[in-house]
Amino acid sequence: MKVRLLALTLLFAAGLAIVLWAPDALVNPGALIKGHDKIAGDCFKCHTPLLGPSNGKCVACHKVTEIGLKKAKKVRFHQLLTEQRCTGCHTDHVGKAAAKATRTFDHGLLEPAWRTSCHECHAKPADTLHKNVAVRCQSCHVPDKWRPATFDHRRYFRFDRDHPDDCGSCHLGDRYDRYTCYDCHEHSEADVREEHLEEGIRDFRNCSECHRSADEDEAERIWRRKRRGLPYLRRDGEDDDDD
Repeated sequence: MKVRLLALTLLFAAGLAIVLWAPDALVNPGALIKGHDKIAGDCFKCHTPLLGPSNGKCVACHKVTEIGLKKAKKVRFHQLLTEQRCTGCHTDHVGKAAAKATRTFDHGLLEPAWRTSCHECHAKPADTLHKNVAVRCQSCHVPDKWRPATFDHRRYFRFDRDHPDDCGSCHLGDRYDRYTCYDCHEHSEADVREEHLEEGIRDFRNCSECHRSADEDEAERIWRRKRRGLPYLRRDGEDDDDD
């Protein structure tokens, strides 16, 4: 009994010592990000007692009119948000890495005109497909998430080593609603017409209707299914709604 009482007394004393000399140890959920090192321990720099983080205290240090303008690539979207609520996207006490303190951004908070100005904040992907494409981002992507894109090129043609994702080879003049195969292949439109008519194929002007890849056997299978009025059966066994 005396041992238990002594243990409780020591525990109470330790708790009291923490409250008196290190009160933040009881409520501090973690280290601040690197940029906030200088205010570590000064809880009321960001928090209002009993109310939590204050938006007013955030903008007292981070002026909305200046956010993003000191970077090499100036990012001005903070000035055009429809709702100025810092904690909607930002938090802290997650460690030194500032990236961990930013939640997924809701593009719906942007002014409507800025929801289609992706290049103002995002760098263009470095892969060859995006390097050569000239259409607007929203032609294939939606603001909610980058992947998956709403446009899947494999539904129309699959790239391979002989057909790289170099848009300008097939889509001339940055016209992605049109394409041609004749700039690379040694046949002419007249030769294609003659060859297809010999096989009884009269619908041959839209090459990708049957030629979804460099696989000629696949093209023949697609044509036979089309001739029978059946949809194109993809490799995964599902019907392609485009046919």
